[in-house]
Order: sequence, then C-alpha cells, then structure tokens
Amino acid sequence: MTSRTPSSEMPGRLLRLLSLLQSRGWWQAGELSERLGVQPRTLRRDIERLKSLDYPVRSRTGRDGGYNLGESSNLPPLQFDDEEAVAIAVSLSTASRQVRGQSVSDGVRVATDSARIKLERMLPARLRHRYHLLVQSIEAGPGPDVEGATMLPDTDVLLELSDACADHQALSFIHVKRDGARTLRHVRPHKLVTMSGYWYLVAFDSDRRDWRSFRVERISSVKYRHERFEPQVLDAFSFVARSFAEAHYRFNATVTFEISALQLRSKYHGTIFGVVKELTCQRCEVSLSADSLDLIVEYLCALLSVDADFDIAADHEVLNRLQTIRARLGTVG
Repeated sequence: MTSRTPSSEMPGRLLRLLSLLQSRGWWQAGELSERLGVQPRTLRRDIERLKSLDYPVRSRTGRDGGYNLGESSNLPPLQFDDEEAVAIAVSLSTASRQVRGQSVSDGVRVATDSARIKLERMLPARLRHRYHLLVQSIEAGPGPDVEGATMLPDTDVLLELSDACADHQALSFIHVKRDGARTLRHVRPHKLVTMSGYWYLVAFDSDRRDWRSFRVERISSVKYRHERFEPQVLDAFSFVARSFAEAHYRFNATVTFEISALQLRSKYHGTIFGVVKELTCQRCEVSLSADSLDLIVEYLCALLSVDADFDIAADHEVLNRLQTIRARLGTVG
C-alpha cells in the first residue's frame, strides 16, 4: 500500500464513485453528485483524483455534461495507506451490521459482506489483528446513520481505544466538552458505539464513579494507565441512546400520542431517540432534544409516521420547519 496524505472520508467515496462509473455508461454530473451526496465542486475534485490515479475518466461539458469511465486494458488499482485501508474496512464492517434485518435486497447484503471480506484479507498482517480487535469493540445500531454514513475519527485513536477495550486496560485522555473546555479523564473503557453519524466511547469514569459516553473525535492524548480491570456487563448502544434521549440541547420538542407507550414501541420500527413517558393507558408522551435543527426534525418526521393521533409542542424553529415540510407535501400528486 502506497503512502499518501491520510483521509478517513475520501477513500470510501472514491470507491463509490468508481463503482458508479463502472456500473453504466454516461452519468450526468448532477445525478452523480446527488447519488454521492456531494456538491458539484467536490465531485470535480474526486474526478480529478481518479484521473491522477490513471483511471481513464472522460468528461463532456454543456447542458448535458457528465462523465464516464473509458475502456482500458490495464486499469490501475486504488492504493491506500494504512490509515485509509483500516478506515474503509471498519466502515464496511459497520455497514454490514447495519443492513442486516433492514429492508434491503439480499444482493446488497451479499455485496457488502463480500467487499468487507476481500478488504480484510488485503490488510497487512501488522494491522489485521488490531483491526479485528476494533471490530469486536464496536456496537452499531440498526439501520443507517442519520447522515447516511458514519464519519470515522482519527484511526490511530480508534485503534488505541479498541485495544484498551479488548485488553480491559484503564486509560487517561483529554476530552473536549461541548463548550470547548478540555478535561483530563480517567476511565475503564467498555465499548465503541456508532450512532447518528458519530463514534462514542462508553466507559466507566473512575473519578465520577459512573458510566459516561465520550465523542471519539473529541478525544486526544490517549495514555495507558497501570491498571487492568474486570469487564462489566452493559448494553453500550442502549446506554448511548438513553443518554441522547435524556439530554437537553438547543432544539426541543414534545409529541403526545393517543396510544400507549407499549403500542407506540410496537408500531415504531427503530430506536426512539427521546424519553417516552406513559401518561394513561391510552396516552403517552415523547420528549426529543438535539443540537441540530435538521436532526430533531428528522427524529420527529420518523415518529409522526406512526399511525396514531398526536399533538406537538416545540420550539418555533422546529414548528416552522414542519410547516415547510407540510407545504411541500401538499404539492405532491
């Protein structure tokens, strides 16, 4: 594997771009950008990067401008450095878990597993063991993440945290809080969790004597402490989901359903990122909170798809967004 500037996002996107180009002839630029979820300028940069790797990508300008992959008897392979290879392998492993049990075709499941297995076999021996420890330390929730794909934080930090989880080795690290304050934490790491496009370390905080979750991208200066511990039983994914539900962020909403909490959970297929409260035997309430307006509206739209009468109380920004969605739906059909 050649050495290049590390990137945790670009390799996976390049693979998707290359796969799309290989799947058919010409692609209009706008359609290709939409399929990849990127801006046209980003697409152009990715096309130029494929060309720099000697892929015969042809382009045409004008109203119907687009791209296709020309024929070649000697297409060069994509080459990645260590960090990129691990990043892609972990992304495929997480995606493989998330598509199981979801409404996707058998072909998608088989293709995802096949790509993961092939890439795992290509990993250098020096990385393979640590990669498997990392995969064993991950708990991924059902269904795709909110942003469509989980963004990997620094691969070295992920590997250090997963090693500690597997070895039951206490750690210290610097964690940056939401307000920007830096704190030194002493923890007993348990599991890594992916949720809503982010990675979290679930660990027992030795100083606070309680379980905590930490955004991995805010962790730095990881150091081993001279302490091993006996692992405890904890559903790490449920712990992070509950922490999400109970926290109070910038945007808030409360939905009151005219069905019981038990009926709501039976009708809703997925994780409810909110606090569910039973009001009566035929009435319940869900409280939601998020830092992102897009995120809380996404939570709400998923909840409101349940076949039940409801009332909403929410911040005016949230209500305005829902009104906009309602107006757009009025134009459908």
